[in-house]
Amino acid sequence: MRPILLGALLGLTLLAGAGGLGYWWLGFKAAAIAASTFNVPPDTVAIPSDASAITEGERLAWLHGCHGCHGDSLQGKVFVDEPRVIRLIAPNITQAIRSYDDAEVVRLIRHGVKRNGTAAFAMPSAGFYHLSDADVGRIVAHLRATPVRGDTWPPTEIRLFTKVALVRGEVPTDAGTMDHRAARLGADADTSQVALGRYRASAICSECHGVTLRGQDNAPALVQALGYTLPQFTSLMLDGRARDGRDIGLMGTTARRRFRRLTTREVEGIWNYLRSLPLAAPR
Repeated sequence: MRPILLGALLGLTLLAGAGGLGYWWLGFKAAAIAASTFNVPPDTVAIPSDASAITEGERLAWLHGCHGCHGDSLQGKVFVDEPRVIRLIAPNITQAIRSYDDAEVVRLIRHGVKRNGTAAFAMPSAGFYHLSDADVGRIVAHLRATPVRGDTWPPTEIRLFTKVALVRGEVPTDAGTMDHRAARLGADADTSQVALGRYRASAICSECHGVTLRGQDNAPALVQALGYTLPQFTSLMLDGRARDGRDIGLMGTTARRRFRRLTTREVEGIWNYLRSLPLAAPR
């Protein structure tokens, strides 16, 4: 019996060693992928300092979700904390921005590339990329004018299931998938209401509904504005209510926290733009 027990013990030891080696390799590989850098040069735009520009920058920052992810006062927060998946921290912007120059902040917003060249995890820059120089400048002005907060947070922690997904190429970052040289909607000289709607929708709707607005995950396609009349669509955007008056979960929360800051012209522009999209447009 003793040789059998010794053999079993040796087998278990080898199996545990192989498992430990595999886990180490997984962590090493995932860390290397997360540390990949992107050669995207910083963007230089004018950053205003007048009160009206900073106020507009605050409105835009709320519309585009800066305060939703990073906290009402941009103090940072634990965005997601799932055992065996990830602890995702939205950094304290009021502190982090002090180590960035203006061009680096603009690059982080538009391209999702941090100061060290790595991708900002879960940063929806594919939509922010299209922000005009004027709008992104106002947002940066607001971020810099926000009082510094002392809140501190643990680092983002990539856990087992996310490590596996990273190694399998199932967790793409915007920095790694977007076209960093594409024409920017915010540079378009068209000032029509539909062009304004396209510009706003490309940034604030694409985060959930996909860059083509054809839907993704549980978010529906937005073509033909879901069959909503303009008053119904206005209620949807500003209060998160469906045509029958129901509160639409995440959309309801997002509308009341962020989209209620849309102007009447912006809401009408988004509605008209969505209604102009062909039903058979590709995803």
